Amino acid sequence: MSFDLSDTYIREMSQRRQEKDAFFRTSPHSPFPHQQRRRFSGLRYYPPNPAYRVSAKVEHLPDQQLVEMTTSDGQQQRFIRFAFLHFMLDGTLQRLTAYRSLHEHGETALFIPFRDALSGKETYGAGRYLDIPFHEENATLILDFNEAYNPYCAYSDSYSCPVPPAENTLSCTIQAGERLYHN
Repeated sequence: MSFDLSDTYIREMSQRRQEKDAFFRTSPHSPFPHQQRRRFSGLRYYPPNPAYRVSAKVEHLPDQQLVEMTTSDGQQQRFIRFAFLHFMLDGTLQRLTAYRSLHEHGETALFIPFRDALSGKETYGAGRYLDIPFHEENATLILDFNEAYNPYCAYSDSYSCPVPPAENTLSCTIQAGERLYHN
């Protein structure tokens, strides 16, 4: 099932992208070192595409295991392996694993790190992320790959970012969301 992307949706996405670019350019919390911020002209994105906004069936895992994901700097970060998300993309049934942070403070989002066939070519090599709002009673949710973003370690080696596990490598291409950043 795919969705139409209305003018409102596209306008709101464009606004969020402009706000993110402004944050990266001006905030002291930007992942870019201060000297690079002056030259920063914005991130690169794929145009919004309704084919990458899909409905996913949530399969709760009865044994929600604690897992450690390797990070970009070789450390380990702990997550709860929470659910499988089943969805159709490019006419093929796909599956991603959704995780929950151990440091949740009333948060209701699932963390979905993933790689696809474009990782390292058109998108960040280590993979991208989705954060999806979720409530326990949901049997389905919307995966909007137009919202896929690069971790901060794509912009600076001073960050430690979880590397998507092998089980979250998609065989298809995801031409949506943030692209590879070039200086």
